[in-house]
Amino acid sequence: MRILIIHRSFALVGGAERVIIDKANYLANSGHQLMLVSYEQGQHTVPYELQTSIEYRDLNCRFFTLSKYSPMMRLWNFFRLRSQFRRSLRNIVTSFRADVVVMASDWQTLIDVVLDASGNIPVIAEFHNAYDYVMRNIGASGGKMRQKMTQLYYWYTLKNLKRCARLVVLTNADANNWRRHFSNIEVIPNPVTIYPDVIDDIPKDKGRIIFVGRFNREKRIDRLIDAFSMIAEKYPEWHVDIFGEGNEKQNLLDQIARLALDNRVVIHEPTKAIYDEYKRSEMLVLCSEHEAYSLVLVEAMSCGIPCISFDCPIGPRELIRDGVTGLLALNGNVEDLSSKIEWLINNDLERRAMGIKARQFSAKFKLPVIMSLWENLYVNVNKYMS
Repeated sequence: MRILIIHRSFALVGGAERVIIDKANYLANSGHQLMLVSYEQGQHTVPYELQTSIEYRDLNCRFFTLSKYSPMMRLWNFFRLRSQFRRSLRNIVTSFRADVVVMASDWQTLIDVVLDASGNIPVIAEFHNAYDYVMRNIGASGGKMRQKMTQLYYWYTLKNLKRCARLVVLTNADANNWRRHFSNIEVIPNPVTIYPDVIDDIPKDKGRIIFVGRFNREKRIDRLIDAFSMIAEKYPEWHVDIFGEGNEKQNLLDQIARLALDNRVVIHEPTKAIYDEYKRSEMLVLCSEHEAYSLVLVEAMSCGIPCISFDCPIGPRELIRDGVTGLLALNGNVEDLSSKIEWLINNDLERRAMGIKARQFSAKFKLPVIMSLWENLYVNVNKYMS
C-alpha cells in the first residue's frame, strides 16, 4: 500500500514523533510505500533515522507564527495558510498516489482541509491525547461569544471526524467517550518499539527513581519533587533522575534549590539511549494531570521496573494493575504519591516481583503485535468508507 502520514513537525525528540517514525519504518520494511508530510518543520532535521525508501516533504505552513500578528491579521493569515496547506497537500496526495492518508496529530484545526485535499482517498485520524482533556471545557469559560465560538468549533470538528474512515485512539476508555458522537472508532495502543531481550545487562543505580517526559505544566513534575521531598531525609541513598526538556525546566530547578534537593534530584537532557536509563532504575514515577496512554510506562515495564502513577483519567489505569505491575496513587494527592514511593522503597522483594509482572504485561505491546493491527486497518480501510 501507499501510505501518506501527516504530522505537524518531526523536529522534537518526543514520544509521538518517535512512535510515528517507528511505525513508518516498520511499514516500509514490510514492503509498503511511505511518505511523511510535515507542515511546520522548517529547517530542522528529523532526529530519528528514517528508512531510505521513505519519502519526506514539508509544506512550510508555519501556523505557530500567527501569534505575532494582530487579531485581524492573525485571522487573515490563518486562512491564507489553510489555503496553502490544502493546495500543497492535494498536489502531494495526487503525485504520491496515496491509498490512505493518515492525520497523525493536531487534526483539530486541519482535518477538514485534509479531507478536502484527499478527495475520495480514505483518511484516518490518530488521536494521541484524551477526549476529556480536549472536550471537557467546551463552552465552559470566557464570555458568551467565546463560548459559542468554542462550541461551534468543536461541533465542526466532530462533524468532520464522522467523515473519516476511522478515528484511532489509544485506550478503550477513551474510545467509549468518543462513541458518544460516532461509531467509526478503532483502539490501537502505541507500540513499545524496543522490547529488550536482556534487562540485567546494565547494573542498577541503587536507589534510583526515574521520570521521563516533557517539562510542561500537564506533566506536573513539581508534584514528584514535592512527594520525594517528604521522604528524602529518611532515605538518603535514594535519588530522582529526571529526563526531558520543556518550558518548565527553570521552575523545576528553582523548586529543587528551594527544597535543598540539589544533589538528590537531578535534571538531565533527553537521551536516545533511554532504555539504558530505565534499566539502571529501581522504579519510574508518573505524576501527570492527564495521560491519554503514556508510552514511557510501557517502555519502563518492558525493562522490568515497576511504575507508580497518579490514577488520572484514561491512560494509567489501563496500563498499571494496582499492586501487581505497579501502584496507582490517588489522583492529584501528593501525600499518597509519596507514600506509594516509600512503600516500594521499603519492599524490595515486592518491587522486584512487580517489575517481573510489568515486563510480562508489556509484551503485548511489542511492535509486531501492534503493527499487525495497523496493517489490518490499512488493508481494510475502504470498507469503512461511507
